[in-house]
Amino acid sequence: MRKPLLATMLLFGLLSGLPAQDFILQGCYWSCPEDAPGSLPDSATLEFWVDHLTVQSPEFTHAGFTAIWLPNLTAQAPQQVKKLIQNLNRQGLTVIAEVDLRQDSLGTLSEQGTALNDALGVASFSITDRAHFPAEAFAADFKALLERGIEPKFIIRGSPDFDRSGQQVRWMRNTLKALGEKALPKPRIYDYQLREALRKACSDTTYDVRRVYRSSIRDTSALSGYNIVTLANHPAYKNQNAQPADYDNPIEEPLLAYAYLLTNNQIGLPSVFYGDYFGGDSELVEYAEKKPLRAHIDQLMAIHRQFIFNSTLVEYLNATDSGKRSAYYSGDSTRALVFQLEGNSTPAGLQSRTQGARDVLVAINFGSDTLSLRQEVNTSNIKAGDYFTDVTAQSLSQKAMLLPFDSLDAEPSAVAVRVPPRSYAVWVQGRAQKITPSRVQLTANPYPDYIELNWEVAYERKVLGYQVERSVNDGPFEQIGQLPPLANENESASFLFLDKDIFQGEDLRYRIKLIDKEGRFEFSPVAQTTPVQRDLKFELIEAPEQHSCTFKMKSNYSGQGQLVIYDANGDPVFEQPQTITKGDNITRVDLSRLDKGIYYLRFHAEERALWSTKVVRL
Repeated sequence: MRKPLLATMLLFGLLSGLPAQDFILQGCYWSCPEDAPGSLPDSATLEFWVDHLTVQSPEFTHAGFTAIWLPNLTAQAPQQVKKLIQNLNRQGLTVIAEVDLRQDSLGTLSEQGTALNDALGVASFSITDRAHFPAEAFAADFKALLERGIEPKFIIRGSPDFDRSGQQVRWMRNTLKALGEKALPKPRIYDYQLREALRKACSDTTYDVRRVYRSSIRDTSALSGYNIVTLANHPAYKNQNAQPADYDNPIEEPLLAYAYLLTNNQIGLPSVFYGDYFGGDSELVEYAEKKPLRAHIDQLMAIHRQFIFNSTLVEYLNATDSGKRSAYYSGDSTRALVFQLEGNSTPAGLQSRTQGARDVLVAINFGSDTLSLRQEVNTSNIKAGDYFTDVTAQSLSQKAMLLPFDSLDAEPSAVAVRVPPRSYAVWVQGRAQKITPSRVQLTANPYPDYIELNWEVAYERKVLGYQVERSVNDGPFEQIGQLPPLANENESASFLFLDKDIFQGEDLRYRIKLIDKEGRFEFSPVAQTTPVQRDLKFELIEAPEQHSCTFKMKSNYSGQGQLVIYDANGDPVFEQPQTITKGDNITRVDLSRLDKGIYYLRFHAEERALWSTKVVRL
């Protein structure tokens, strides 16, 4: 029996899903948290970072980031910083400045916020606050900021002791009460307790990762995800208290933490640390030997935008108190997170209303063994014959069919999935392709004689060139052409390529290989097509009057044909080459040299007769 999607789930309301199309990038560039507020490096170092972030900004936007946290911004920032903020704004990135309220001498939120807004145009703030700062006083200060005409898109509050005692939740409830339920914009708090659970899940092999379900602010307090920002790492996590393996240590391998934060849209607005994103390319000393997580994070954000954004419900399928059954063939139940998101109101779900819902399954394996299990799922949106497709291409079960959980079940209600050690996968209900984030977007437009390839490039920084690759009838991809960049650097570019070496009936797949000046490359998503069938339509528009007749031929291609006139005995008496052009072709046939009688006009092309009509020479 199918049950409604209710148990161990979080409900925002039928149409209210968390606006998680926003993603925050936060990092430490020209200064560090232990430096004095507002301190800046020497001018050469500052100029390097300003230029570096300006060049990278199109990449941030293309990946899906909508906001960027910058450290130690002050109203006295030099001109280079002001120019950087302007460039980031032009790329559609909201700049978030840090505001320190721990010392009265630094000024209130409204005072510091107004100064930052007047000097730099910044109107979003991440606040480092005293743990016991009264909520009513903060609400009054926030209202004063709004009265000055400054409406922050983001205003996020944190406390220096990382909220180990849970005081932030009480503070937030009191703040919302003081502001009023209808007050906009809504303030947010960092979810430090979820971050600590994820730190343990990633670093402690004895930790039961299912405790993550019961650790987030949203799960434990029912505080709306609209008021929460989630995080894995942050510049402040540097083991500043010199205590090993505690709350302010960085997560050394945070990929699985991000897999959870970027797929569970109910728990809060995700943030990503710059050092984790770029790894050794971040230019941060402590990340020099780290592998970048950029490709994984870009893919997860793309999956989120298409299949998860606006999902209103999540069910923790393998939680200890879940009513859903799990059977583990390998791997450890204490080292896996398996959950399901409804897909009715997501962008993909709304696009496939006639084909059914697009629920999402996520499995994250924190264990050192392959996770292989049969998991009962919620079948509210699922029917017999349904299946799930892995859009990450990281699982060992690309297609997960709906099947009975055991031999006693009359109806299918479970899926079998396999995930490698220390990995994750995301399955989407129904047919789906692997999500391949790329700055190259390719379209293939078919014609009878050629395929027109068009691709858009979001930005051309460091691009050396583009290779056009084609696969015929599921064969290997082979290069068929190449084009140089337009050298637009941080601007978009458009390209056109015609593939004329094609044959009717071929199944063609294309992709663009972008090669950069450092020898790296990325592929566009694959575009699949087949040549359009050649089509000729004929119409006799003027029957013979005395010595001629006229017919119209409409074609969807250009080529050559042959007009042949036969007598009543079937013998050819006249032949004439005919050029075929796209569109309407009007042909007048001279019959003056023929004797009176019955004749047949036939048009030959592509080695066969395509049209025949009878005419009478009067």
